[in-house]
Amino acid sequence: MSTPREWGAYQVRECWPVPGADADKYSRGVVGLVAGSDAYPGAAVLVASGAARAGAGMIRYVGPRRAQDLVLAHRPECVVHDPGDAAESLPRAQAWVVGPGVADHPEQDAAIGAVMASGLPMVVDAGALEAVARSRASGSREAPADRVLLTPHAEELMRTLGALRHDATVMDIAADRAGHARLLAETARATVLLKGARTIVASPGGAVVELPSAPPWLATAGSGDVLAGIAGTLLASGLSAADAGASSAWVHARAAETATPGGPVTALDVAAALPAAVAALLSGSR
Repeated sequence: MSTPREWGAYQVRECWPVPGADADKYSRGVVGLVAGSDAYPGAAVLVASGAARAGAGMIRYVGPRRAQDLVLAHRPECVVHDPGDAAESLPRAQAWVVGPGVADHPEQDAAIGAVMASGLPMVVDAGALEAVARSRASGSREAPADRVLLTPHAEELMRTLGALRHDATVMDIAADRAGHARLLAETARATVLLKGARTIVASPGGAVVELPSAPPWLATAGSGDVLAGIAGTLLASGLSAADAGASSAWVHARAAETATPGGPVTALDVAAALPAAVAALLSGSR
């Protein structure tokens, strides 16, 4: 069993995508999002904001009309798609984020199925975790393990492991976070980012990265949606799931510090602070 290694500014700086003089929106990475719902439309805005502020070249949003309208009100640069149409013909993207805020929408479930079948890199969160993990555990693995990033918190990890017939309580997970993240990574043949005060990224084969402690104020509704958007942007740029997961978690925490040093922060505050956090990273001031 490998010892977890830490991931800091040097590692993030080494792999963070920086556009060249001849870059265009397509070369910088097109991110597709299947997120939000009539019940949770805000999740769509938060994922889109995380992706946009982290540097996505273009964002395609797939979701119901209420969420589409909210996304366009906050991020008018996004291109929106009806989930039924997307399920029939998946819009072109380099990577996808699926699951944040998705709830009881058969056409969105079908769109998520289309993403899974495409074999494209994907970040999998919240409402898509169990379905994707079960599918991959059963042998349906169109995308390789180093291009799929599952992003549960402890309770979601418990439920996802339970869906794979590995019973564990939240207390069990707290006692061995790296071990349970590895278990899901091996069973689902995917990279796992276990969110928490010290985020852990586990890859099949036993490689584990442990992030520095994040500000406790970051434990707030919607912050994980922003994180998913950042990770999706990095996957779309060509990073592996492990590098995208570790680097997105690191920048996410630094953006929270940038937004309100030492004080309360909201998820949109974190998204808004991402450009400054990335600029500080690339300048070497972090």
